[in-house]
Amino acid sequence: RAPLKLLCDNMKYQILSRAFYGWLAYCRHLSTVRTHLSALVHHSIVSPDVPCSASSGLTVDIWQRYLEDSTSYEDQELLRLIYYGGIQHELRKAVWPFLLGHYQFGMTEAERKEADQQTRSCYEHTMAEWLGCEAIVRQREKESHAAALAKCSSGASLDSHIQRMMHRDSTISNESSQSCSSGRQNHARLQSDSSSSTQVFESVDEVEQEGDAQLEDGKPSKVPNGTVPNGTCSPDSGHPSSQNFSITSGFSERSFSNEDSTLETNKSSGSSQGKAGGSDVSAPQDSDSAQLEEKLQGQDSLEGEFPTSGSVDFVPGAESSTRAHESVALTVVESWADSEAEKQSLVESEGALSEEPEMESLYPQLDALPVADLTNTEASAVSSTGVTYSPELLDMYTVNLHRIEKDVQRCDRNYWYFTPSNLEKLRNIMCSYIWQHIEIGYVQGMCDLLAPLLVILDDEALAFSCFTELMKRMNQNFPHGGAMDTHFANMRSLIQILDSELFELMHQNGDYTHFYFCYRWFLLDFKRELVYDDVFAVWETIWAAAHVSSAHYVLFIALALVEMYRDIILENNMDFTDIIKFFNEMAERHNTKQILKLARDLVYKVQTLIENK
Repeated sequence: RAPLKLLCDNMKYQILSRAFYGWLAYCRHLSTVRTHLSALVHHSIVSPDVPCSASSGLTVDIWQRYLEDSTSYEDQELLRLIYYGGIQHELRKAVWPFLLGHYQFGMTEAERKEADQQTRSCYEHTMAEWLGCEAIVRQREKESHAAALAKCSSGASLDSHIQRMMHRDSTISNESSQSCSSGRQNHARLQSDSSSSTQVFESVDEVEQEGDAQLEDGKPSKVPNGTVPNGTCSPDSGHPSSQNFSITSGFSERSFSNEDSTLETNKSSGSSQGKAGGSDVSAPQDSDSAQLEEKLQGQDSLEGEFPTSGSVDFVPGAESSTRAHESVALTVVESWADSEAEKQSLVESEGALSEEPEMESLYPQLDALPVADLTNTEASAVSSTGVTYSPELLDMYTVNLHRIEKDVQRCDRNYWYFTPSNLEKLRNIMCSYIWQHIEIGYVQGMCDLLAPLLVILDDEALAFSCFTELMKRMNQNFPHGGAMDTHFANMRSLIQILDSELFELMHQNGDYTHFYFCYRWFLLDFKRELVYDDVFAVWETIWAAAHVSSAHYVLFIALALVEMYRDIILENNMDFTDIIKFFNEMAERHNTKQILKLARDLVYKVQTLIENK
């Protein structure tokens, strides 16, 4: 019996010791949490009923008495009324500047006017600075766009012209080579060769009417190396004589030696047989052969004006056309496969090309294009007011300007206030703020914070000043600040102490106690979760709570949102995806009055917990 009794006593002591140490650990944890949470609320509890009921909020009568005599109400009393009852809508334009710090409670009317004048002067000066910078940015973008447009248009016209020349010359060259090969195979079929060569010349005539007219009149003069009078050496110039160039396009005389010798042996026989065969053709072909002889005679008369040695060899008849057009085709292919410097030379010779009538449609003059003068250098970074902007500042402002314009255009488009003129005000205020805080820059969501201020105040300078004061707190919630992680940690501590059952559910179902679903709530002060009238009520309560109960009142509103739907979350055993989907569907459908009341109760609960009452 003694060993059994000793065993039972040991088990009793172990159970009691474990219970005691568990309780001690829990107390230490609560002490740590209390110490941690004590910074979230004010230790002094402000009653809603002392000295009078604050359920009606700040009314017009109370505000008028305060403006007439600032000693009739203390600042803390006005803030208590706003915290528990809100502000009448018609008073918001007058009271919000006090809550945001634009005015100080107790300022006289003259002091308020002086503050307004200073704010307006600062706003106008800031606007003038960023408008000058914007003008330079717009000019830079215009010149960049014009340069790209000119480059694309000139490149497209050159490429299309070269492709047309290649297609045309390859077609003519194929037809001519077919007629020449048939002439060399059988002398007995010279009539058909003559008629086919006539067809070839007719096809050439269709594309070279202007060139043939100049040849018949004998206008081209004798120029060394076969260059044309306009000084262009390119085979793409469109001039008929330029089709006989081979040296200037990069070909050596040796490359054409075999072809030239073959064409020379057939020159006299081809031309004489072609003329002699004209008498054997039928009556309908007599007129065609007569026209052919006139053309051949015109070309023979010009034969002595060009050098007959080297690669510049003018051959009459179909063989002349064949050699000429094959040379053009090869030259165009060579120039197409050449480097980019060859294409650049074509652009530089544009002035000479414009003298040719048929080239004017293909190469419009650059000064005729609707673009800015490309000979000027980059836009000067000096505004009309004489302020100089660094390239880094211009680049930073350009990026932010594009972000602002994109967000302003889609900011609350369904709300009645945001007409085009008011959207312009929104843009001006945002650009002015970003200009003063260019190192931070614009982040998506800032327009959402500015929009309700502009709706209530409806004044650019005043809204700019109030928005600047608001952003002193809200800036820390954006990615460049570190307040968001602190909000998540505080939410975890609050719900662990105030609702341990819901905390355990969140921990079990995928552990979403990181509270990432609250990100948008904290970033925009619940602006996307509520309709505009409710946003006004929530924001002014947050601003008043900083002086009455808690500077972190947004945490208690977020916790109130979760607690309001606590039963639904527990019954449906929601995980992280479910709770995100649920609150997205519930956006702008919440009971704001009930949420604010629950948030005030949660603040009071934490205050009493810290005081250990």
